[in-house]
Amino acid sequence: MMVDIQVSIHQKDRKIGSMVKALAFEIGNKAAVVGASKEFLSENGFYIFHFNSPEKAQEFKKAVETYLPSLLANCEEND
Repeated sequence: MMVDIQVSIHQKDRKIGSMVKALAFEIGNKAAVVGASKEFLSENGFYIFHFNSPEKAQEFKKAVETYLPSLLANCEEND
């Protein structure tokens, strides 16, 4: 069961996006960040990350909340 997490990035900032993307990669490996390109961020203002379990998705959400203020990056599950 794949769990998608959408992360809104403040002002489409690529540096903030890179930090969030690094967390996703660390927790979910390469598969988690497929499609998370700078062009996607520029067009949409968010990234969607893919995790292979609800536990990994929760671990990622907790990491984002721990390392980045909600003003900069805000997570929500993407159904």
